[in-house]
Amino acid sequence: MFSAINLVLRRSQTAVRVSRILPYPRLQFARTLTSIVPKNLQPTADEFAQASIMTKTGTYDINTPPQNVRSDVWSLVVSTIMRIDPKNLRQPKKSVLHWLLQHAENREELDVALDLMLHWRMHMLPITQATTQIWAEACIRLEEPDLFVTMLMDRWKYRQLPINYNMARFIKYLGGRNRLDDAFRLFALYPFYGLSYDAQAYGALVEACCAQVGDEQAWRRALVASEEALANDPPLITLEALRVLESRSTEHNEQEMAQRYKSLADNLPLQPTSKEAVKFDEDGNHLN
Repeated sequence: MFSAINLVLRRSQTAVRVSRILPYPRLQFARTLTSIVPKNLQPTADEFAQASIMTKTGTYDINTPPQNVRSDVWSLVVSTIMRIDPKNLRQPKKSVLHWLLQHAENREELDVALDLMLHWRMHMLPITQATTQIWAEACIRLEEPDLFVTMLMDRWKYRQLPINYNMARFIKYLGGRNRLDDAFRLFALYPFYGLSYDAQAYGALVEACCAQVGDEQAWRRALVASEEALANDPPLITLEALRVLESRSTEHNEQEMAQRYKSLADNLPLQPTSKEAVKFDEDGNHLN
């Protein structure tokens, strides 16, 4: 006969079995179930138990996130710093950095990702072209251009690997945010990163200048950049840049100049810039 005593006993035995297979204390296990971080990236019980780590740049407590940084994001950053130790068998993968950048919600979360990347580079862990691309997209999405500019300006410290695509995209973005000086700084960095000036580079710079509507100095800079681009054989210019030069020339009542840019756009063998997303292989290298 199945008595009430037997029922209580069975429940007690079940509770014992469940408690034996729980890998974390109950509070941490519940936190893991609701974490926004993918399971394969989540901190382990040992990392939560260790709680903090001291590095050359300071002490990091896994349970004390900075202001405006979500606790799950912060625990991932701190646990990753713990794993960077060469003696740690669980070395972090680039997917950690990528996840943090793709899911950052504000400047503070980008800042902690940048802090993690400094530790990453100090221990000579690899940065790929895909990582730099994800950085660029995160800074554009959250409208924090200065972070990406800072990283590229200090090549030795951050060791980024930009490609022509994200450099041109960011130059154009900076022009639209009234950051024309920064756009020219990035343009000047091409040789330092082993990049060649191409039609996309010059086209982006011209469009960045033309984005400054009513700014006469920016217009003059656009003309200088376009003449340098057109002096190459073949001309290094995009169809979009020629069209915007034609439009701005008309606004400045420079009809002959407008006609020249229109003629170039109509007669040069140029195609509209592809809107297709840039692609990388499994190692993070750009696929040409």
